[in-house]
Amino acid sequence: MRGRGGFLSTGSGVLAAIRLAAIPVFFAAERFVDHPTTASGAFGPLLVAAAVYAVAVSALQAAGRTPAPPGVLAVADLAFITALVATSGGPFSQLRYAYFVLPVAAALLFGPRMTALSSAAAVLSYGLVAVTYPGASAVRSDALGFELTQTLFLVWMGAAATLLSVVLTRRTAEIERLSASRGRLVAQALDAEDAARRRLAAGLHDHALQNLLAARQFLGSAEDEELARQGLDDGIRQIRDAVFDLHPYLLEQAGLRAALQAATDHTAQRTGFTSTVDVDEAAQGIHDQVLFSVARELLANVAKHAGAAHVRVLVRRGSDEILLVVEDDGAGIDAARARAAAARGHIGLASSAERAEAIGGSLTYGPADHGGGTRVEVRLPAPAR
Repeated sequence: MRGRGGFLSTGSGVLAAIRLAAIPVFFAAERFVDHPTTASGAFGPLLVAAAVYAVAVSALQAAGRTPAPPGVLAVADLAFITALVATSGGPFSQLRYAYFVLPVAAALLFGPRMTALSSAAAVLSYGLVAVTYPGASAVRSDALGFELTQTLFLVWMGAAATLLSVVLTRRTAEIERLSASRGRLVAQALDAEDAARRRLAAGLHDHALQNLLAARQFLGSAEDEELARQGLDDGIRQIRDAVFDLHPYLLEQAGLRAALQAATDHTAQRTGFTSTVDVDEAAQGIHDQVLFSVARELLANVAKHAGAAHVRVLVRRGSDEILLVVEDDGAGIDAARARAAAARGHIGLASSAERAEAIGGSLTYGPADHGGGTRVEVRLPAPAR
């Protein structure tokens, strides 16, 4: 099945439409515009042949068949244009503008090399028509200057089309690279989610559940009451931690400030760093879910990789944005390490950047203000105050 857009969504379909549209344009230019009539007798049969060629190629391509390689079709197109120009006024024909279409079409549909070749072929073909057309000086007194000017315009158009093709090719490659990167991030995120669920299930089974089972056994004797109480307390704490990891219920109940404080304290207890949390009241209630998710991911990165003694979490409301800062005094990170970590499946920074960019924001990172550690800044758009 063809994708959305059908036949015209392909490069061959666009070229086929251009060929078909050129036939009535060429007929009108030859019929209704004055031009030299030297060697014009063959124009009619050539135009009919060009129409048959355009219809046949379009029909075959619409049916999903390839009539000839693109290079062969390009040569045939140029041959028909040259023959029609030569028999409808030569270098002075209105059909000469078709030569200018070739570089532009090549730039939009092909690469720089094909565009440069098409442009050079168009210039050479027009030059051949100009040199071989009989009695050009009798048609116009400025024939040589006119032909030279047209040739220079064609050269300029070809060079511009080639440069355009270079830009489009690079942009296409960048889009493909970003698409592939995003696809890898999605796959890695799904793997990470699955791994997190497995860890959570293992934690509940191996720790919380075992503590509760042990506590139940101790309930039978009064002297073991303290052990039972300790087992119940441990089980409750572990279940609360698991629930908090699954869903930030505190974010809904108490707001962004309390949720960030709880997440930071929770990570600090497991890692041993001290922390400072400062949340602007005006920044709450706009992107709380995204801010909390990104901050928690960044805190997890600090816990795993930074070896920090102190972490600062800051949320501020600007005139038209919200700023989240997570800063530590740990080992620091550079761009090469971040890219290598993402390639190995550690997607903390990459997934956080994706979340911010998904709502029009950005994520940047670099050395902390005090010279050591890492400072990550996340900027999210917000309504103007």
